[in-house]
Amino acid sequence: MAIVKRRDLDYVVITLLVGSSIYVFITGLIADAMGLHHFGFHSQVGYLWVALAVTHLIQTWARVKAFVRNRFRERSDKIFPTQKLTQPLETVKPTEQSTSSQPFTLPHKGRRNLLLFILAIATGIGFERFVTPQKSIGPGEANQDIGLLYHRWSQPGYGETIATILNWGQQPALYKTYPNSQIIELPSVELSDPSSITTLDLATTITQRRSRRRYNTQSRLSLKQLSQLLFLAQGITWDEREFRTVPSSGALYPLEIYPVVHRVDGLEPGLYHHAVEKHQLELVKAGDLRQPLIKAGLNQDFLGEAQVCFVVSGIFQRTRWKYHERTYRYVLMEAGHLGQNLYLAATALGLGVCGIGAFFDDPLNELLGIDGEDEAALYLVTVGEVT
Repeated sequence: MAIVKRRDLDYVVITLLVGSSIYVFITGLIADAMGLHHFGFHSQVGYLWVALAVTHLIQTWARVKAFVRNRFRERSDKIFPTQKLTQPLETVKPTEQSTSSQPFTLPHKGRRNLLLFILAIATGIGFERFVTPQKSIGPGEANQDIGLLYHRWSQPGYGETIATILNWGQQPALYKTYPNSQIIELPSVELSDPSSITTLDLATTITQRRSRRRYNTQSRLSLKQLSQLLFLAQGITWDEREFRTVPSSGALYPLEIYPVVHRVDGLEPGLYHHAVEKHQLELVKAGDLRQPLIKAGLNQDFLGEAQVCFVVSGIFQRTRWKYHERTYRYVLMEAGHLGQNLYLAATALGLGVCGIGAFFDDPLNELLGIDGEDEAALYLVTVGEVT
C-alpha cells in the first residue's frame, strides 16, 4: 500500500490552489463584466482558496521561517558587514580579478525573478488586450465598439440618406398569438373598481422599490396577482386607441411577455405567453423549466426560486418599418419602461422583484421558441414572495 508523502500532499494543495485561483479569477471577471451578483460557486471557491492557502502555509511554515530568517540575516550582513578586505583592490592578482573566461550563468534566484518579471509583463498585456475596453471607435479602425458605432450611425438624418437603399419592410401584426395553444382566462382588472387593483400610492411605491433576490420557495402567487402584474406591465388602458400602460414610440408596442411559471395557483408549471389584446395566457410549453432557465441565466439560482419569471422579448419589425435606423434604441428603451412597470407593480403588491440583463441569448431564445433575430429576448424580471 502506497504511503502518501508530505511532499505529495504539498503538490496536491498547490495544484488545488492554482486551479481555484484561475476559477475565481475568471468567474470574477465574468461577474464584473456582466454586472452579476452571483456566478457559479464563485464565493464558495473563494473560501476554498483561503482554506487551501492557510493549509499550504501550515505545511511550509518551517521553510517560511527559515526563508525570513536567512533573508533578514542577508540584509543585515549587507548593512553591517562582518568581514573586511585584507588587501587593497589594486594588489589583487589579475587572475583573481578576472573571470571573463568563464561562461556567465544566471543564479537560480535571478532566473526566478526574471520569469516573474516576464509573467507580469505578459499579464499586463493580456489585461490591456482582453479586459480593458477599447477606445478606438472610428470607422475603418481595427478595433471598434459596435454599439457606439450604431449609436453614431442611428443619429437623426444619417440613416435617411440611405433609406432608398435599405429595405425596412412592411408593418407586421400588432399582436402575437398562439392559436393552437391552451387558453387560460385571467381575472379581469377593472380600473373603475378599486378592489380589483392595488391602491398603494405612487410615491410610497417608488421609494420602497428594491431589487430582491431571496424568495420564499414554499409560497405561491395567486392567479389574480399574476393578472395584475401583467396588466400593469403593458395592459390595454384605452380600448378606442388600444393604448397601454407602457409608453411606446408611435404606439407600435414591439414587446411581448412570456411568464415562466414555477408556482402560481391554478396554473401548471411551464412557459406561457401573455395575449395582450384579450388579457389571456397561452400555454407555449408545459413542464418544470427552472433548470434550463437558470442555465440560460448564467446559473443565477434565484431565477428558479421566484414564483414566476417574466421574459420580455422584442419583435423589431413592429418598430423598424417606421423608425428605421432608430429601431433598436426605441425597442430597448421600451424594455426599460416595461421593466419599471413590473418593478412598481410588484412592489405595490408587496412582492419582491429583480430585473436581470445577464443571460445567454441563444439558450434563452431557444427556450422561448423564437429565432433571436426577428424576435429576441431582451430582459428577465423575477417576481415572488420574499423571505
